[in-house]
Amino acid sequence: GWSRRIGMNHASKSGDRQRKKKKLTPRQFGRRIAVVCACVLIALNVYRVWLKYRIKEYRKVSESGTQLARTSKNVTCAARRHELVPHCSPLQCGRVVQEGFITRDECGKIIELAEFGMKHGGGAGGATILDFPSGALSRGNQFINLHQLLDSKGQKLPEEGTRLLKDVIHRIRQEISQHFGVSAIMGTTPRFVSRMDQKPAQNMHDEYWHEHVDANQYPGFEYTALIYLNDQGYDYTGGLFSFIDEDIAQGPGKIETISPKCGKLVYFTSG
Repeated sequence: GWSRRIGMNHASKSGDRQRKKKKLTPRQFGRRIAVVCACVLIALNVYRVWLKYRIKEYRKVSESGTQLARTSKNVTCAARRHELVPHCSPLQCGRVVQEGFITRDECGKIIELAEFGMKHGGGAGGATILDFPSGALSRGNQFINLHQLLDSKGQKLPEEGTRLLKDVIHRIRQEISQHFGVSAIMGTTPRFVSRMDQKPAQNMHDEYWHEHVDANQYPGFEYTALIYLNDQGYDYTGGLFSFIDEDIAQGPGKIETISPKCGKLVYFTSG
């Protein structure tokens, strides 16, 4: 009996080895490959969805963090040339620099709006200006009325870009009102988009590098706001913006230089 059990066990092991040595048919091999490929595709799709989600979350966090990058500084108000306007004129002068006030997508859409209008003109010097409220557009050494030109052609400015620009201006007004504690500021002209290129300046208006005070040029100005649509050092060189804080008692003025970047908002009391 003992020897018989041994024989049975030996036969069983021999059968196992034969089954292990049995080759797969092409159909069976193909099915196994198909299963493996399906598993790999499923894994890749899951990873793609996860990666897309992580990128989206990263951008949200990045934009959120950028919006918090905000600096402000109070400065001494210059002598006024006209009376204070209640609920509008600043009681404290200063400036604010805020990163990421608008998104890159919004920058791109405003650039598209400006390019649509500016293709009908172009300044002779380095600056091309398009003032949206009045329609004034640089063409050569003069200005034309873009609104009238488009009307004559049965065209108009793209609605999406126009709505976005109005919304951004409204948000800037709210931001200024909240920071300076005023409630009755109104948009005035000019409210323009400016494009600079490498053409040599033809007149003083093409020369953006002169020191100036906005309130001296535009007496109705109480606040000035700039919002940049692309990046200095990446989309172009030059274009740095400087504040010069002059204090006779302290000698030469101190200079604060700002590097333009898409979405960066700079606003300040115009005097």
